[in-house]
Parts: sequence; structure tokens; C-alpha cells
Amino acid sequence: MKKIVSLDLNENGTLLAGAGDKGNLYVWDINKNFAVTKVNISNGLSAVCFAPDGRQIVVGSRNGLLKIVSNGIVIRDLPGHSSQIEDIKFNHAGTFMASASKDYSVRLWNFRKLNEQPITVSDHDWVWSVTFSPDDSQLFAGINSVRETVKGIDQTIHAYPTDFNGMSSLLCERVKRNLSKDEWEIYVGNLEDYPWQKTCENYPGIEARLTNTKKAGK
Repeated sequence: MKKIVSLDLNENGTLLAGAGDKGNLYVWDINKNFAVTKVNISNGLSAVCFAPDGRQIVVGSRNGLLKIVSNGIVIRDLPGHSSQIEDIKFNHAGTFMASASKDYSVRLWNFRKLNEQPITVSDHDWVWSVTFSPDDSQLFAGINSVRETVKGIDQTIHAYPTDFNGMSSLLCERVKRNLSKDEWEIYVGNLEDYPWQKTCENYPGIEARLTNTKKAGK
């Protein structure tokens, strides 16, 4: 008997996707009397989510692997998590995807540039669910501890900034310099789409330090 562990409806409400614990992806066509298509994906699925285009479906497995499915075919694997995927959510703009896992991490993927490494947040315990604020400026993660810490059991909601201004304000509390161009490309984005700029106005930029070094050395 199949057990559906996660459901998601596409944006226009015509398709319903279900992740089966036996590794099958089920897609029901609502306009065709819920005619179902079954696709065998892996040994066990644990989460499912439609991509913004309403055609691609992202599934998460018990072993932590994310897969993108299109027309019943797996077109891409997204490795990185090491334990069961609990939730998958897209932001409202459809540009970023968050995946929550029992490996104590949330990964934020640039869905338009999946070759780039995702941003990983892991300052918490098990993550059971994620969602974005209406303006996409924050990512919320529901936490449920399985480990006792000095603060006790953590059963809280964590909020993380996902816009540049919010991230830079937190960054500037922890560091005493601006990002180099290499660091910028790793943590913010490529320089063509996101030109380098000072993240902390009170600190010198990498260009300023390089200029001062050249003047000193001549």
C-alpha cells in the first residue's frame, strides 16, 4: 500500500504531486478526473514541490538527495544534504529554492543558476519546515531539537535575511572588512549580475586596501 508523505499543488491548480515513501512520485491531473501518472524515483521520497513553471517538480529523498523531474524524467540531481529532506519551498519570485533537512541545515539554491553552490545555514538542530516572507526578504525555518544543548531543547522558528541589505547588516556585525571580489562571487553572486560593492560602509573595500598597498610599495 502506498503512503504519501508530502503533497503539493501547482500554481494554477491543475496538477497535484505526491511523494511516496516507497520512492514513487505520483502526479494527478485534476482536470482529467484525477488521472494519475506514477514515476519511480528512488528508494524513498520524503518531500515534493512544484517549480514556479508548474511543469518541473523537485523531490527530496530520505538519503538527502534532491531531484528535478520534468515530464516523468529525472533531469538533474542536486546533492549536498546528508540526511532526509523534510521540506522544499520556492520564494514568491520563483528565483530561489530552500531545502530543509534532518542534517541540521537549510540550503538556499539559486534556481536559475544551479551550477552555483547553495547558501547553507546550519546553526540549529533538525529543520522540519521552511517558508519565505511575502516580500522574500526573510526565510523562516521551523526547528525541533533532537540534541540537548546548554540552552536546552530548541523548538523555535529561526528567521534568516535573504535580501542583500539584511545579510550585509548581519555580516558587518561579525567582520571588520568588506568582501573581496572572490568572496563576493562565492557568497553573493557573479560580478556581472551583482556588481561588487561595499557591504559595510564603515570599513575599507578590497580595492582601497590594494590601492594603499601599491602606494606604500610603489
